[in-house]
Amino acid sequence: MKKRALFTTAILTITMIAVLAAGVLAGTMSPTDVVTLVSGSNSVVLTAGDLANMNAVEVQAAFLRTTGRIEGPAVYKGVPLDDLLSKVGGMSAAQAIRVTSRDGYAMTYSYSQTRGSVLTYDNEGNVSKVGGVEMFLAFESTRDGADSLPRLILAHRDNVVVTDGHYWAKQVASIEVVPGVEDWVIKLNGIEQADLDRSAFESIVTCPDTPHPGVKVTVEEKDGSTSTYVGAPLWVIVSMIDGGDAPGGHYMFNDDLAAQGYTVRLVAVDGTTVDIDSKLMARNDDVVLAYVKNGQELPMDSEGPLRLVGSALPSRRDSLKQIVEIQLVGF
Repeated sequence: MKKRALFTTAILTITMIAVLAAGVLAGTMSPTDVVTLVSGSNSVVLTAGDLANMNAVEVQAAFLRTTGRIEGPAVYKGVPLDDLLSKVGGMSAAQAIRVTSRDGYAMTYSYSQTRGSVLTYDNEGNVSKVGGVEMFLAFESTRDGADSLPRLILAHRDNVVVTDGHYWAKQVASIEVVPGVEDWVIKLNGIEQADLDRSAFESIVTCPDTPHPGVKVTVEEKDGSTSTYVGAPLWVIVSMIDGGDAPGGHYMFNDDLAAQGYTVRLVAVDGTTVDIDSKLMARNDDVVLAYVKNGQELPMDSEGPLRLVGSALPSRRDSLKQIVEIQLVGF
């Protein structure tokens, strides 16, 4: 995914030196907050004191916002994820974790992501490589206060590494071991190009602070039954590639371009396509890219990773399954 580099190497280095000079982790998890670990019938509740008494380590890390701005580096003190999960029996390669925050935000991490298999970036926001980091639950920080802690972070024990900010769940209230999920990436091609992976899509849908939260859609299936789908309005995803970014880099939907008219072409894994008019799609919360059906992520062999649903679709035939690419055509 294309990243906007806003910090230079010099600035990042100066920030790191200042952090080290400070030496004091100003932010600490509130003693009244707890983290609940769950796996099947096993559960453990941990306080800040419990975390401090575990094998906690100090690491330096930074994260990359979707705007392209790098936050950090900062010093975090935390417990390796594996040490936490060992208290409830650990996790296997066939499992994942679901992290829920105090504000209700939830995100599922695949086994490979918990092993640190994520994109990393250099100090200018350019893609570096996949992997080389470890997942920690941080309870002290030189950057974050008690209102953000504890926080899930990705870091290297010896070097400063930058990772995507949507992995950094804050205000963590529970970590549950759940059945495994399959990672996926869809291609976005328009005025700009981007890759959208499962975790980033889920963060868009479940983030409580977003001005465009996820939506639920009830659909009558061919057999007469009804299903509830959860996802994001198509226009929200299109805003990533329609050239309407705000000066600070935040994705903004390009209303003018949509009014002029273009086609949103959705492509399925078998090459089947569905075209949606930009004027129908524009800020329409009834044209939805869904990733969950009746509480479960869409099965990859029949509907997933994404399916187009919604009452505003021109016909049932437009409810395309197994979407792997979104294109803007004729703008």
